[in-house]
Amino acid sequence: MKVAVIGVGNMGSKYVKKLDLLNIDTILIDKDQNKLKEQPDKFKKYTDLDEALKENRIDYAFIATDPLSHIPIAKKLLEREINVMIEKPPAITPKPLDEAINLAQRNNLCLSVSEIELKSNSVRNIELNSDIHLIEAYRLNLGKGYINPFYDLAWHDLYILHYLFGRFNIKRVKNTEGIIKVIGNTEGQEFKIEVAWEYPYIRREWILRKGEEDIKLNFVEDKIIYPQKKVKSPDKKDKLELMIKEFLQNPSFDSSYRALEILYQFEKNKITV
Repeated sequence: MKVAVIGVGNMGSKYVKKLDLLNIDTILIDKDQNKLKEQPDKFKKYTDLDEALKENRIDYAFIATDPLSHIPIAKKLLEREINVMIEKPPAITPKPLDEAINLAQRNNLCLSVSEIELKSNSVRNIELNSDIHLIEAYRLNLGKGYINPFYDLAWHDLYILHYLFGRFNIKRVKNTEGIIKVIGNTEGQEFKIEVAWEYPYIRREWILRKGEEDIKLNFVEDKIIYPQKKVKSPDKKDKLELMIKEFLQNPSFDSSYRALEILYQFEKNKITV
């Protein structure tokens, strides 16, 4: 099995390190020669994607480039019979992603989208019941991302929401002094998401409201706090490793379908870059 990592910047370099630890035959592709030079010399490196595809029989690829280039690269790989995982966001509008999903299905391949938070202890081990009536999600970061907080931050909370509670509807979005608030509902719950860049401190937390017995998901410490202060501590499993292994061993379209739903909601609410 040969794997390619396309784009070896911040997230791409994390894929490279993990694939190296897993002892998986990997090649690296990036237009920026300087970024490639930062990676170990043990890897074959290319600045030209076509050259890499010509010289290697690649089975799986992780795309961690600029989001605007995700789908064009994915389509090229799918046409070469390569299974693909795209970093979030996979696209800016739903149509290109839908086209890529259809291409993968026609070629009996798989197209997945990174959902690393689903592999966190906080999501994998949560025990839920039907009593939850409100979900409050906070993803407030010190730094600043590359597109906008919807695509870079709220994206995580929306795919977690879809995974845990099913399809959702965004009803209202507003920006209050740099804090973007998203209000909506699932079939059985209301939800409120707050995201921001350049916040005074980091807050990545969910509060699942159920009367006076709330459940809290602390994504910074990756632990679950149940009523009466019962705590599910981190189980020390590496979420990136779990996501990579699942994609290489049992790839599915589930993440792509969730991403498509998110993009349709963005389009409906006129959320753009």
